[in-house]
Amino acid sequence: MYFVGQGKVFIGSRDNLGNPEALRFVGNVPSLKFSLKTEVIEHKESTTGQRATDARIVKGKSADFSCSLEDFSQENLALVLYGSSSQIASGTVTAEAFPVGLAAGDFVALKGQAVTSVVIKDSAATPATLVAGTDYELNADHGSVRILNAGTYVQPFTADYSRGAVTTINMLTQPLPERFVRFEGLNIADSNKAVLIELYRVAVDPLKELAMIGEAAASFDLSGSVMIDALKAGDPVLGQFGRIVQI
Repeated sequence: MYFVGQGKVFIGSRDNLGNPEALRFVGNVPSLKFSLKTEVIEHKESTTGQRATDARIVKGKSADFSCSLEDFSQENLALVLYGSSSQIASGTVTAEAFPVGLAAGDFVALKGQAVTSVVIKDSAATPATLVAGTDYELNADHGSVRILNAGTYVQPFTADYSRGAVTTINMLTQPLPERFVRFEGLNIADSNKAVLIELYRVAVDPLKELAMIGEAAASFDLSGSVMIDALKAGDPVLGQFGRIVQI
């Protein structure tokens, strides 16, 4: 029987009994694989003069897991970034100071994004207002300002504006995450017969690479080590690492 797989990948946290909590669909996954490894000692006999291998002793077992994710959801990114996502509400900003010594062609990053109602003034005793399109150019979505003309304005400049609501995902702020991984698949080489794969305890590695500019749809890898689940000790059906169910 041949196997060509497609299907859906779900990831969830584990409860105190090792059971998956609410599972989350991670979006389109073009690649999914896991590998098993053993660490062995090869024993050499010493009776024939050939020092031939006469035994292999398994001293360790391990498994690795990896998949490619194409859904840049905040949950997927937070998982591989060892971070957390936060919702920042909209608001207003008053007199945000720019760096000093700005010249034509310089860019300034505002602290807010999705900005509106931007007013930029200088620091004269009677502040002058810079003219949009003449003295500066605004990238409202990203929240950046390009200086077109510093002229005789008194620096530093300051900005008043309204910022929009955004989601932010920080990096490397959370401990190593452990997740339950479930693949609900179809074997399209065998009349779309269903197959189920479960990995009980995957220690997720941090993101190795995130390609942000390219010609094709971007993806990033979710990988980790499949660890033994002592809460399923000696289970002849489920095993202690995972299982494959042919349905």
